[in-house]
Amino acid sequence: MKKTYYFASAMGTVPCVAPSGATIDVPVIPGLLKHPTPDALPMLLRNPDVARKYTMEALRKASWPILRRFPAEWLLECLDEAHLTLSRRRAIMFLLS
Repeated sequence: MKKTYYFASAMGTVPCVAPSGATIDVPVIPGLLKHPTPDALPMLLRNPDVARKYTMEALRKASWPILRRFPAEWLLECLDEAHLTLSRRRAIMFLLS
């Protein structure tokens, strides 16, 4: 019997106004935040504070195929607040360069 694995994928993007005033498109990926349902996630991500927390959580635990869906400048903006290990931070900086 074969087992099918489903990997995380984006359901689309949601526009969000960053604290810098720029509008960014945040990818909607269920599972990055623990409690919201996939239906409730797009509405939550319109809030800049939730979008920032969501992005920091992605920086902490998501793989590169997920991270590359985020705008690079937004990832760099959230990088300092994510409190990553040195090796994870270096790897993300390398992939973003």
